[in-house]
Amino acid sequence: MKILVIGGTGWVGHTIAKTLHARGLDVTILTRGRKQTYANSVSEIPSLVADKHDRAAMQEILAAGYTHIIDTVPTLECIDIIRKYARGLQHYLHCSSTGGYAPLPFIPCDETAPYGGFTPTAGWSQKMILDNTVMEAFRAEAFPTTVIRPCYITGPGMIPIDNLGGRRADFIDDIVNERTLDLPDNGLSLLQPIHVQDLANAFLNAIDNPGCSLGQTYIICLDHAVTLNRYLEITAAAFGKKAHINYLPLEAMVAKYGDTINETWLRFLATHMCFTNAKARRELGFQPTHTTEEAITETAIWTHNRQG
Repeated sequence: MKILVIGGTGWVGHTIAKTLHARGLDVTILTRGRKQTYANSVSEIPSLVADKHDRAAMQEILAAGYTHIIDTVPTLECIDIIRKYARGLQHYLHCSSTGGYAPLPFIPCDETAPYGGFTPTAGWSQKMILDNTVMEAFRAEAFPTTVIRPCYITGPGMIPIDNLGGRRADFIDDIVNERTLDLPDNGLSLLQPIHVQDLANAFLNAIDNPGCSLGQTYIICLDHAVTLNRYLEITAAAFGKKAHINYLPLEAMVAKYGDTINETWLRFLATHMCFTNAKARRELGFQPTHTTEEAITETAIWTHNRQG
């Protein structure tokens, strides 16, 4: 087994690379060399510096005969390059998102639901195109693909989602200082995380079980969702604080914050995220090592310590 992790110095990518390397697998990282935040964390893993869209460079790299390729930020161009030049490829896996299922047709949602992309202009629409491309390639030419769709990714290494749907740096400071935070409508929209380490474990699970995972899509999430109210309460409790919440109709929040936030993210926050990981458990042996509450708490504390 010879594995190439594309984007292996990013937050998700370096966690996957480290997880595979710790297992004793032959892992190589492909990076453009621009992101250095996590580079030291994977310094013991062999790496190559190239643009994954450089066809000549990629043809030379893929000639090394990688049996498994993981792409954390897939693109149509890179997929096309891999399909053409990755000889001997046994498994291609890429990271998608559960965002394209929204608005959810049922709760908890699973892989049988339509995947439409949330809004036509959102990034999830592009993920739908990417996912459809590799699945069509699987059906047409047995391109050995697996699509991993994580929920809201959290854990050390990235600041948490805030009450406006983004990841603003002062969110935890607001919580610690018990400032009143707006939430859309009644705060009962559901939020479901996946810890970044459990997401990395899911990629390993898929590699370990090709008989099940090839040609399949998997939702990867922790075992239950929480309301936005509960999310703020858990975050505040991590510091012995109380969450102070003000409710505003969604449209009033959109009007209040205007161009200071990403409106799509706020609207998405107000849309239920509630999924089941039953398929991944059943077919891949996926077993989360974190609870929803633990993941939220750990991320909050990491962020606070990082910010000093």
